[in-house]
Amino acid sequence: MKRFLVFFALMLSLTIGVFAQKIQITFMTPLGGADGAYMDQIIQRFNKEHPNIEVTHLVVVSSLEYKQKLATGITTKTAPQVLFIRKHDMPLFMEQFRTFTKDELKKYGIDIDDVYPSVLAGLVDDKGRYYGIPLDVWIFYMAYNKANFKKAGLDPDLPAKAGPLNREQFLKVLEALRKITPAGTAPWCENPSWDWIFVHLLWQFGGDLLTPDFKKPAFEKAGVEVLKFLMDLQEKGYLPKAGIDPGPVFESGDGSILITGIWTINPWLELFKENFGYAPAPLLGNTKAVFGGSHVIALPKVMVEDPKVFEAAMTWVKYLWDHALDWYAAGQTPARKSIAESKELKEKLPHIYLVAQQVPYVKTFPMFPYVAEILSEIVVYIEEVLINRSMTPEQAMKEAAAAVQEIIDDYWAAQKKK
Repeated sequence: MKRFLVFFALMLSLTIGVFAQKIQITFMTPLGGADGAYMDQIIQRFNKEHPNIEVTHLVVVSSLEYKQKLATGITTKTAPQVLFIRKHDMPLFMEQFRTFTKDELKKYGIDIDDVYPSVLAGLVDDKGRYYGIPLDVWIFYMAYNKANFKKAGLDPDLPAKAGPLNREQFLKVLEALRKITPAGTAPWCENPSWDWIFVHLLWQFGGDLLTPDFKKPAFEKAGVEVLKFLMDLQEKGYLPKAGIDPGPVFESGDGSILITGIWTINPWLELFKENFGYAPAPLLGNTKAVFGGSHVIALPKVMVEDPKVFEAAMTWVKYLWDHALDWYAAGQTPARKSIAESKELKEKLPHIYLVAQQVPYVKTFPMFPYVAEILSEIVVYIEEVLINRSMTPEQAMKEAAAAVQEIIDDYWAAQKKK
């Protein structure tokens, strides 16, 4: 009995020692739902393969809540060690992130030159150091109902074969679909006042939200063209005249086309099966551009000052980099050229491969801290034109630009006081 107790005590001591050596890494992401489940599987495999490190998945879906939690955590030194953060949520925290040189990343087996330059834009400081590592691109694509295309006498594979459709092709498709679309519904069943679709078209029409120095709005002229284009589609019955929830309309089969985010592609593949079509987003303006964003891996400086914690964090980062294809199966497109153009992606995830061919001309939000506030102002005036018909495009964009200028001026005035 005495020997057994000695043996038990020894084993308990060893067990406690092993757990004491295990480094805990909190990984905060905005991944709720199915994509979060994919990430959980990757984390579980990592934890099994790395017994001395334990990654815990902390999910905070709301951008506002995510930023609040991060700000508090940095101040109190209780932030997660590794972040999976939306690129447009980063600007307020840039100086709080651990930066990396290109050579330093190479030591960890990460070739940052493999990431598309458009995705890296805004993530490099004036000394060539990187604030984070983009892992994916959540990009717009054209989702469509193949059964409705057939019913309208259209080639159901046209958008994928010709993709991206140009404006003339897209309008012809909409006219054919309009004839078989139920009364009260539009074939392009988009919410006309969605701010992200406005920005997507704004870029295609040669505009931008802000000037490169973030000192002035840059959307007024192109914004007028976008609104006139959308008004014309509404008058022809191609686009709704009221704000709608487009998902149910599309899923019911009443609507035929949506230009939306890649995060919808897996659920709709499962729902529509052989009747689900996917293709690059149409190019409806004079500039080759497609709306996108990125999840970026970043490390708060105050949380990785301990070399052992930093090494554990980078072990997890490298694992994500090496297993990126597992993550793209969740419904994301690659940020890396070598994967986006690979035979492996084409064979394993053909739907992701097709949509990923747009990544070379993806555009993401400018790295200005108050982009969300700017969009909130602009959308009010979009609604006045496309929903309420109370303003002309010219009036709306002029007033929107003035409102946005106030936000910009307030930001720079605050910066001068620091």
